[in-house]
Amino acid sequence: MNGSENSAALESILRQRPSTDWQVGFWNAFLLVLITCGIYGVYVLYKIMDRRLQHFERMISFRYYLIQLLKERAAADGRMDELGQDISRLEGMHVETSNRDRAGEKSPVLWLVLGLVTGVTNFYVFYFLNDDFRTHEANEHMFMLTASEIMQKLGMSHQQIVTARMVPERNFIMYLVFTFITCGVYGIYWWYTLITDPNSHFDVHTSWENYVYGIISSQVQTGAQPGQ
Repeated sequence: MNGSENSAALESILRQRPSTDWQVGFWNAFLLVLITCGIYGVYVLYKIMDRRLQHFERMISFRYYLIQLLKERAAADGRMDELGQDISRLEGMHVETSNRDRAGEKSPVLWLVLGLVTGVTNFYVFYFLNDDFRTHEANEHMFMLTASEIMQKLGMSHQQIVTARMVPERNFIMYLVFTFITCGVYGIYWWYTLITDPNSHFDVHTSWENYVYGIISSQVQTGAQPGQ
């Protein structure tokens, strides 16, 4: 694929964001759970598992095409020898992040059914929803710092791309104990974090993804020459 094709692929990935990065307001969801006697809660649980899967897969594609564009620009500038090690390091980070994002069987349908049948497995779902997003965000942060450095060296960007960390580490054991101690009341707050933490992660994504694509598309549209 050439630069315009890779750029078009990146644009297509950004257009998927409304469907992959699904969001719901906590209080709206909570009210609907009450109105439907819990039925809407099953739907929300499925969706927050599914959006994790869809978002991770979308970002795997995003990172892949960004790397292709950077390699192409470095080759056009005749700087692959100089930047080859940086790009190889970026590719390694992409592979490691992708492997971590895809680790384990996290099928939303499977875990929803297990949760409905056993109830207990829902606690594992709560655990991996926080842990996976937190780890994904940390790995993504390091990837984009490296990508930003390469873009600056290539003269594509004059500022560092910052991906804010929005998903904090939440102590699973503490949340579990507090939920039992409070007879489930603390579980409402737990649900709140599982909904709003990824929402915040997605909001930050919108900003830096658009910034990155703006840089890439401007390079393609102006037909930037090596060294520009």
